Amino acid sequence: MEITKRSPYNFHKLKIPNVEKSWYQVDKSKLSPELQEKFVQLHPDKETQEFLSTSIDKSSWVWTQLWYILAKSFLRHFWTTTDINGWLGRGSMFVLSSAQTKTLLSRARAGRSGIDKQSTLVDIGAGDGEVSRRYADLFGTKYATEISASMRKVLSGKGFTVLDVEDWWKGQKFSCVCMMNLVDRCMRPRTMLQQAREALTPDGLLLLALVLPYKAYVEATSDHKPEERLPITGITFEEQVSSFVEFMRGLGWEIASWSRVPYLCEGDFAQAYYWLDDSIYVFRPIES
Repeated sequence: MEITKRSPYNFHKLKIPNVEKSWYQVDKSKLSPELQEKFVQLHPDKETQEFLSTSIDKSSWVWTQLWYILAKSFLRHFWTTTDINGWLGRGSMFVLSSAQTKTLLSRARAGRSGIDKQSTLVDIGAGDGEVSRRYADLFGTKYATEISASMRKVLSGKGFTVLDVEDWWKGQKFSCVCMMNLVDRCMRPRTMLQQAREALTPDGLLLLALVLPYKAYVEATSDHKPEERLPITGITFEEQVSSFVEFMRGLGWEIASWSRVPYLCEGDFAQAYYWLDDSIYVFRPIES
């Protein structure tokens, strides 16, 4: 899912020396014993560095960047940002590498990856599929949903079977439901989380990313407000993580593993790449 498709996320635009070290850090003293135990320390690995290097290279492509600017300034009068980026093939995002995803899922299953060629993944609100493409091949079959017509074409070209946005959770079970930076951008996040629970196999997992601090924004409505707002409270990253995990518990989800990573976006003339603070979770349904 690419960030500009739904909203004006406020990207960090300052270049800070060695900022990468802070992207993955949390203050464990501000966390409950459970969240301390479930936290998985990740680091910028090879795949992350490759994305950053590619972004740096692309930012210097003068004619390409000029074309993006001109095309977007014209097309924004007719299309949404999502459709424009899908047509232009720009604005790629990065959240988790394949290795990082394996680590989180393995931790969630007490050392067992739980991934095989019979397993199925569905990425809800997948955008251009770049975020989940990096780990989707860990699963045997990959599905996706997406509102944007141009993005659906891109997803099909990347090997995803595109499902209906309303009925994806009916009549089929998935090993992993993926919601990467979606619940703060959609109309009914609570409903979608309940649908995800219905769509999982008995040992299935929910892989979810949420930008913090929490700020809901819906592109499709005039007031940009969701029908269902998440009751996330707190000021610090750790406080909001704790609040969100408690909310999820009330919906019947228990935390299996979690971490903090940067939500990276390809840059432009002004800066090679931009980032947001992303909280990453693996949840499993609480047995009733």
